Amino acid sequence: MIFKSLLLNNIRSYKNSEPINFPIGTSLFEGDIGSGKSTLLMAIEFALFGLGNQKGDSLLRKGSKKGSVTLEFGVGDDNYLVQRSLIRKENDGPVRQEKGILGMNGGKIELSPSEIKEKILKILNFKEPLNPRAQSVIFRYAVYTPQEEMKYILSQKPDERLQTLRKAFGIEDYKIAAENANILSRSIKDKLIELKTETKDLDDKKQELFVLKGNLDANKTKNTKSQARGEELDILQKKQKETLEKLQESELELKKIQTEIPHLEKQISEKEKLTITYQNEVKTCEEENKLKFIPQIEALEKIEQPTSETEENLSSKLVAIRKIIKEHDSLKSNLALLNDSKQSTENELGENKNKTSEGLLREKDALILTIKEKYDAFKLDKEQLQKITEKIYKLDVEKSEIIKKLDNVDGLGDLCPICGSTLNEEHKKNLKAESDEKIRKINSESKILSQVELKGKKQLESEEIEIKTLENNLNDLKLVIDKVSRLDDLKNKINSIYTKLNSFDTDLKSIIDGSVEFNETDKYITHFETLLDKLKEYNQSQKDLENVKYQFKKNFDKIKENEGNIVVLTAEINSLKQDLVTFQTKLDELKNIPNEIAEVKFNYQKTEEEFQAVKEKIVETKTIVEKLEEDISKVKDEINKKESLKKQLDKFNDYHIWLNDYLIPTLSLIEKHVMQKRYEEFNCDFQKWFSILIEDISKTAKIDEEFTPIVEQDGFEQDINYLSGGEKTSVALAYRLALNNIVQKVSTGMKSNLLILDEPTDGFSREQLYKVREILNELDCPQVIIVSHERELGSFADNVFKVEKIDGNSCVTLSG
Repeated sequence: MIFKSLLLNNIRSYKNSEPINFPIGTSLFEGDIGSGKSTLLMAIEFALFGLGNQKGDSLLRKGSKKGSVTLEFGVGDDNYLVQRSLIRKENDGPVRQEKGILGMNGGKIELSPSEIKEKILKILNFKEPLNPRAQSVIFRYAVYTPQEEMKYILSQKPDERLQTLRKAFGIEDYKIAAENANILSRSIKDKLIELKTETKDLDDKKQELFVLKGNLDANKTKNTKSQARGEELDILQKKQKETLEKLQESELELKKIQTEIPHLEKQISEKEKLTITYQNEVKTCEEENKLKFIPQIEALEKIEQPTSETEENLSSKLVAIRKIIKEHDSLKSNLALLNDSKQSTENELGENKNKTSEGLLREKDALILTIKEKYDAFKLDKEQLQKITEKIYKLDVEKSEIIKKLDNVDGLGDLCPICGSTLNEEHKKNLKAESDEKIRKINSESKILSQVELKGKKQLESEEIEIKTLENNLNDLKLVIDKVSRLDDLKNKINSIYTKLNSFDTDLKSIIDGSVEFNETDKYITHFETLLDKLKEYNQSQKDLENVKYQFKKNFDKIKENEGNIVVLTAEINSLKQDLVTFQTKLDELKNIPNEIAEVKFNYQKTEEEFQAVKEKIVETKTIVEKLEEDISKVKDEINKKESLKKQLDKFNDYHIWLNDYLIPTLSLIEKHVMQKRYEEFNCDFQKWFSILIEDISKTAKIDEEFTPIVEQDGFEQDINYLSGGEKTSVALAYRLALNNIVQKVSTGMKSNLLILDEPTDGFSREQLYKVREILNELDCPQVIIVSHERELGSFADNVFKVEKIDGNSCVTLSG
């Protein structure tokens, strides 16, 4: 990984920085303490991996709502750009990350903070967890380690230091694997105890299965014998049933004959009585026709018809004449009322009574158009007045805001919120003067607008009165139009009545076939009423004649019918007497049937009882067989399950042996060998870098088995805390470089082409500073970034960047 450029916006002391371009070679970022050097390293780590375990408030510039970091870097032949942003929505609210941007070779996509970290770890091939709250261990120990964090590692307790280095070396995986194997082993042991308990009665279950199969075979044999006897009884019972059914049929026939004989005797008696009844009815009908109906027919046939018209025609003419007279009287009454209404309406209209509806409607349309034009003008003036009122309100609000700010000018602090310059008494005085001038202009404009508003209100009142007057005139005109329309309607109705009165003479002539005056209508009504009564009397006589003829024919038909019935009854009586003789003969033949039925029923009952006993025995045996088969199935399932569990028991026992006897000891052995190898490499590198930094041949250094640095002088161990400042820094730098080398080796995704050193020479003497050149040459790293306040390091750096803070803002410039 090679850095290309870095851009900071509102990050700590950097407000709007210029892009910082990172060249190949050794670059020194030097500046005084507090100038903003460490911020650059914090921003780089934030751009790559996010906030980690630090708070966003520690990065975002105080008083800023939003900040961002943009980093360009290269990996192999690919160029990448990553941009992360911080935002604070409220003044004292928390700072959080927004969505960021990740670019590759010119293309860009928007991603969430956690998605960016996932992509970066994949690009750098860092095999690390994706937890957004965790820092990158590989980056911290292989690329950049803050000076204070390295000193913390040196001062840690041995066991805590070893745990930290295990993570850095990637050896912690062996310990985790061993712990997981122990957990799995204990779980398998519990499973083994459970399986042994569940399979201990396997042999007992097999013996139980053998006994159940023996019982099943015995019951099946018993059931076969019972079924054979049941079949024999079933055949016998069917034969007995057939015999019984035939006897019962004969018994039914016997009962039928016994029932039919009294019935036949009764039928013969009833038919003989009915024959006598028919003979009497024939005699009665013949006498009624001769003495009653024939004389009535002869009298009714002599009555004559008074007219050829029907009752309906005569009734219709009477109704029509009465209707004409009634309508004539009604129309006369309506005509008097309509003339009164016409005179009243003309009086109400006065001089307007001769005006036409069409002319009045034209006047109405013209007046409506005038009202609309007046109303539109009124609405436009009202909107303009509303705008003036709103403008006056806004000016009052603006004036209140200016006065409020002017009252609070003493509590604004040291910086002007408007221009950002220093807020002194002269500046405050200028602010007050500007505010007074604005208030004066607002008052002047507000006064003019208030005068315009007052004039507008008076104008609106005048326009509203004019519109009301026009609307009243419109309402009056509508009343006149309604009355003229009503007068036209009355005239039309009067003319219609005169037309109907003239048509009554014609209608009356068509009804009575001649001319007539209204004062003669009563005579015609009396004539038609008399003629109608005679016609009704004639019609009634015809109905009576028809009815008498009907009764005469009815008697005649009845005589013929009864004579026929007498013939039929005589034949039926003879037939019934013959059937009676036949049934009496059959009765003598079937008199022993009940005794035969009783004997067959007795034998059938005995067979049924034995058959039921056999069936119950079959059901009982079948139930036992089904229960035994069910028990055998359950025992077989239990045996299969326990044999399956037995196989699992053997398999888990093999797993348990393999974990405890092979895997766990092997992981522990591998961890020891790997840690020993890392220790030897680390100790060799540490001694190498220490010998370069400390030229005192009486002093040597090494790393013990707990990775604690040991410094000796003339064979005696020295406490690191009592070393000089430069010596302590040398020990820390040697430890840092050794750790960097080991982490780069064990991290497959990390290539040793970038190194960041944070204050590597703190406390160094001038002579020790020149040892850094030798170290850089030994490293042979394409890109080295050094952050230090030591200006002397610039003599052997390829590029020197000066970091300064001016008026609270940090800036970075490349020295020539």
